[in-house]
Amino acid sequence: MIDINTEAQRTLSELNCKVVYQYPEAFNRLPVISYYNLKEKGAFYADNSECIQNGYVQVDIWSAVPKECADISVRVNSVMEKDGWTREMSMDVPKRNEKVYHRTMRFQKYFTL
Repeated sequence: MIDINTEAQRTLSELNCKVVYQYPEAFNRLPVISYYNLKEKGAFYADNSECIQNGYVQVDIWSAVPKECADISVRVNSVMEKDGWTREMSMDVPKRNEKVYHRTMRFQKYFTL
């Protein structure tokens, strides 16, 4: 089994942006990218052993400026695709806080064990 969070962290660390697990503790230093494992499961088995694992992660972008949020999402998509991840969806999340814009993205990847 591969730790999907470690894989996502490694990929996202290529960006010049703060990257945190799950949810930012504070929104005073934006932008921030957060990520977490949505789901992981076996995708292929042989001789009673898992050979391929399927992993899904959610990546959230938090920014004080809507254009910055969009620009970072393009960069996130680029580094994730370069590392073999496939984007399943992306959407803006309605604001709950007047000063923070939020975009969420979901990615999937197959890992050979």
